Amino acid sequence: MQVSLSMEKATNKVTPIKKEPEEWEVQWQRCKSLIEKAIEYQDSYTIDDVEAKIRNGIALLWPGKETAIVTEFVVFPNKKVLHILCIAGKYEEVEEIYKSIENHAREIGIDKITGSGRKGWLRKVKHLGFKQEYMISKEL
Repeated sequence: MQVSLSMEKATNKVTPIKKEPEEWEVQWQRCKSLIEKAIEYQDSYTIDDVEAKIRNGIALLWPGKETAIVTEFVVFPNKKVLHILCIAGKYEEVEEIYKSIENHAREIGIDKITGSGRKGWLRKVKHLGFKQEYMISKEL
């Protein structure tokens, strides 16, 4: 069973709904160009990789009217993490969708939400409770 999310008109909240694979693909096709723009700034995933993660239940697509967010599940021995893989679209809608993401994460026992991006994102999300952590890397 695929689970994706949809913007409800009456409440203006994003809620999980069960969908048949064909319906999920409609949402994906609608949001795909947004996601492609967001993943241009990294080199870890292709658009096909993101689609495969969603199709296989490793990641979730959170579609809005003009926004799309993709989250992925990461399980460590002592912590369950929901990682924000990419965000694309209107920031005002991102905040609205994020509230639903956090509520859903709490409901399913996630311990932490992480994300990475350009330095300016911290200013945008600090009021949501995010804090800066440091990651180092080295290309091989």
